[in-house]
Amino acid sequence: MYVSHPLIKPQTVSLRKYQEAVVSRALDVNTLIVLPTGLGKTIIAAMIAAHRLNEFQKSKILFLAPTRPLAVQHHRKFSEILKVEDTVVLTGMDPVKDRKDLWNKSQMIFATPQTIENDIFRGLELKNVSLLIVDECHRSVGNYSYVNIAEEYMKTAENPLILGLTASPSSDSETVKEICKSLFIQRVEAKTEEDADVRPYIQKVRTEWVKVELPEEFKKVKKVIESVLRDDLRQLKKNGYLKSASIEKVNKKTLLQMQSEIRKEIAEGEKSFNNASLVASALKISHALELLETQGIGSLDNYLQRLRKQKSKAIDRLFSDSRMNYLTQSVHELNLKGVEHPKLDKLAEIVEEHRGEKVIVFTQYRDTVEEIINKLNQSDILAREFIGQASKDGRKGMTQKEQISVLENFKAGKYTALVATSVAEEGIDIPKVDVVVFYEPIPSEIRSIQRRGRTGRSTAGKVIVLMAKETRDEAYYWASVHKERKMKTMVKKMGDNFEGDVGQQSLIKYSPPVSHEEKEIKIYVDARERSTNLLKALREKAKIEIRQLPVGDFILSNRVCVERKTTEDFLQSIIDKRLLSQANELARNFEIPIMIIEGVENLYYLRDIHANAIRGALITLPLSFGIHVLRSRDEYDTVHILYLIAKREQLPEEKEIPLRGEKKPITLQERQRYVIESLPNVSAVLAKRLLEEFGSVVDVINAPKKDLMNVEGIGEKKAANIRETIKSKYKK
Repeated sequence: MYVSHPLIKPQTVSLRKYQEAVVSRALDVNTLIVLPTGLGKTIIAAMIAAHRLNEFQKSKILFLAPTRPLAVQHHRKFSEILKVEDTVVLTGMDPVKDRKDLWNKSQMIFATPQTIENDIFRGLELKNVSLLIVDECHRSVGNYSYVNIAEEYMKTAENPLILGLTASPSSDSETVKEICKSLFIQRVEAKTEEDADVRPYIQKVRTEWVKVELPEEFKKVKKVIESVLRDDLRQLKKNGYLKSASIEKVNKKTLLQMQSEIRKEIAEGEKSFNNASLVASALKISHALELLETQGIGSLDNYLQRLRKQKSKAIDRLFSDSRMNYLTQSVHELNLKGVEHPKLDKLAEIVEEHRGEKVIVFTQYRDTVEEIINKLNQSDILAREFIGQASKDGRKGMTQKEQISVLENFKAGKYTALVATSVAEEGIDIPKVDVVVFYEPIPSEIRSIQRRGRTGRSTAGKVIVLMAKETRDEAYYWASVHKERKMKTMVKKMGDNFEGDVGQQSLIKYSPPVSHEEKEIKIYVDARERSTNLLKALREKAKIEIRQLPVGDFILSNRVCVERKTTEDFLQSIIDKRLLSQANELARNFEIPIMIIEGVENLYYLRDIHANAIRGALITLPLSFGIHVLRSRDEYDTVHILYLIAKREQLPEEKEIPLRGEKKPITLQERQRYVIESLPNVSAVLAKRLLEEFGSVVDVINAPKKDLMNVEGIGEKKAANIRETIKSKYKK
């Protein structure tokens, strides 16, 4: 029987009993919905959206999804179901001004969380949103954008309701509690494949495990890698950081925890540089072992070649070992000979057996994606990559437009196999995927469930897991199995035992209003300032506007501009020589320039920089540029400093803050240099040389290209740029 509702298109939705039950219980309180993949979480969300729009007819629905393809997918599904005309997909690809107009015009908005979070900092209000839907809500932990948006929503919305959707929350009870707290969840609706009302709709998914034996060439390489790694682990054990030096008992998580501990010691002034180098070396060689065992010679060769180009004490230490040089050379030779991981041949066989069906192959690494596609193409199997947007190691990622196009072509049957990284794991709707292949097992229960969920959505499916015998593949597989069992047990208990903090909503919603005095404070923040915690805390104290600032990170008045640097960034800016040019711009444009160095770490121990270089930088800033250098403990300390300066500058008078300071050069010579320095690639030194050569500003401006090139430091290209800037007509 089809659902009849004023906002639902006729004969489009027929709810199953468990969906009806979930919808009815999620209409009045913030609800977390845990349902296996393919059981209609999106339809449930659409039903609740229809109810909220019918109840609050001038309100908006905001649907958040972690990627643009997912947002587009949900937009399409809702459009098929609901009679709502004004709908839009918003992502970072849309210009800021356009997003504001589209938000105002639309009743249903499908967006990526980072886009909405950035727009909130620019002044976007969620006051009129009657339903916030959070897809793949297991991400709602730590500082992920979902957390900050949910908090802002519960503070400001007139009629708030949150709906969290996931197929796999976590096997860790503390993580699940954090998700519920972040989304202000008051009720959990959880189902597993074993529940009686769900079981009839579960498609059978058969899992096969295919094991391969590592060839002798691999085993020889493995012995070399293990010998290097074992030496590092023994030394770390000797230094008191490990209880056991056994490779089987020390994993990546252990090494990362140890690295964090050692960095803390260094920050506190303890001499642990050698141990830091040791653990960094162990992490890199451990990763090499994982690539060999689970991916193959090609991926390992690419990794080692990239590693050799890096510069650090750990790398120098690593490659001072003759075994590493032997390893790099022998792996490269094996790669040139075409030695492949046995998984590749087995994978080609598997896909060949399923020719005519839709196959998705999942792998962790982009290097392996390329190898798999080449192998399948050699076997006359048409395959296509599906990877993330980020560029890595000089290779471009896929744009969101390309991702959507690939999915459409795969659905249309233009190629047999899709070879994907983790970007295809979450929620992507690819109807009738017949076979999912894990090129390697993964220890994450969430990702394992998501990978399997790409098949068995409308018909029976098949999952094949490739494993190399006696390697990390087997350990990772059993880790994910154990966590998944634990998660299923926990999900079964969640619905009945969960006690949401019902009072939490009212406490947040009716928090004391900001005082009139605080509302008067305005701070301009540079668009490149990416610290979400800082922006969130600053927004609670003052009105912030995000702009592309020409100078600095924060403008607090017409006199005061602040450049914020973490201790790590401050030291890096000394190394790459950014510090002095930034200081020059800051001092030249503002009467009171300030630099805040944020962090409790000891500047002299954090990086391998001579103490005198650091002292020189700290002395140069006030003496040469007149910049006030302040220290802050953390982001929140920085917020208080910024706010107090802005308050002192802006109150009690109301002052408009220009986006560029009004510090005027004091002397005629400074004014002349100021003008010439505005020309492209003209530094303070070059400006002085040009004025000395030509005698006045007007003579520099009128100087032909050939005469400009007579000045030391100005070549043909720089002279051409100067002349182009001077001669080109201004376009409105």
